[in-house]
Amino acid sequence: MKKTGIIQLFCVALAICMILCGLTACSGKAITLTVRDMGESSSIEANVGSTVAKALEGAKITLGEKDETEPSKDSKITEDLKEITIKRYAKVTVVYGDEKKEVELTGGTVADAVKAAAFKTDDSVTPDVPATDYLKDGMTINLVKGMKVELTVDGKTTEVATKAATVKDYLTEQKITLGENDEVSEKLDEKIKDGMKIVVKRVEYKEEKKTEEVDFKTEEKYSDSMTSGTSEVTQEGIKGEKEVTYKVKYVDGKEDSREVADEKVTKEPVNKIVTYGSSSGGSDNSDSGNSDGDSGSGGDSGSGGDSGSGGVHETGRTAVPNCDGSDHGYYVINWSDGSTTYEEY
Repeated sequence: MKKTGIIQLFCVALAICMILCGLTACSGKAITLTVRDMGESSSIEANVGSTVAKALEGAKITLGEKDETEPSKDSKITEDLKEITIKRYAKVTVVYGDEKKEVELTGGTVADAVKAAAFKTDDSVTPDVPATDYLKDGMTINLVKGMKVELTVDGKTTEVATKAATVKDYLTEQKITLGENDEVSEKLDEKIKDGMKIVVKRVEYKEEKKTEEVDFKTEEKYSDSMTSGTSEVTQEGIKGEKEVTYKVKYVDGKEDSREVADEKVTKEPVNKIVTYGSSSGGSDNSDSGNSDGDSGSGGDSGSGGDSGSGGVHETGRTAVPNCDGSDHGYYVINWSDGSTTYEEY
């Protein structure tokens, strides 16, 4: 009998040990869960086998006494669980005219509270806060019979009834704070009209600096050491650099426009130079012609224009200006012996 009792005791101890080991193995595995709380999402780490309440507590997410969760607070965390939804308790007041009704809901929206209040209204009566907003404990919802205004701001568009007199009053009522550069589609002193659409654009200006190239220019030069009709690149062009500061306008986070605020050349460009020939290859003809003509005149060879001298004389000249717009160029000079010479001016 004693032996049988010892065996039974051993089996019980072994079973308990296996259960404890199993629990330890399960509870030791951590998984990531998504927590949804009044439209906001966050991620938390939780241990399999723990409860929803302990998992939220470990993530420092506080639950009110009347708040609910899905799955429920005492549900066990399992490996296939993906998310936890928190439904916040709220006691709110719905006001219509002189009447007030208190509504208690868990995880509800403004639309749910208005429905629960069950006031007899028509389509022209709407809440003074967006119907899709989640309820917050202690909030007051006013049902307004007035003009409906569509408001677009921060990527959201809502339609809310209002009794505000001006656009500025309406924005204040909707707790919209305008930044220094923000733009509003309507003038702030404009009177509210039924069906009005108001768009608030968030505007921000930033400075951006960029390094950009500076193109070189091409210069033209003439040389009597080169034959007319020939050309040569005597200096290659090199691009320079400049630092350009842009003033960039962003509307709702997207670039809308940019303009140059300042620019500074940090590396001067080197111009390209093309040299053209201006020599005919026979410029000595004029001298030889004049020497022949001096045999009987004894006068100045520069007066070779006199036909009676018997020497070679100039018969005409044509001015050819440079292409760079300067006052320089060269003359094409024709002589009586058929030769041509060039002279810079």
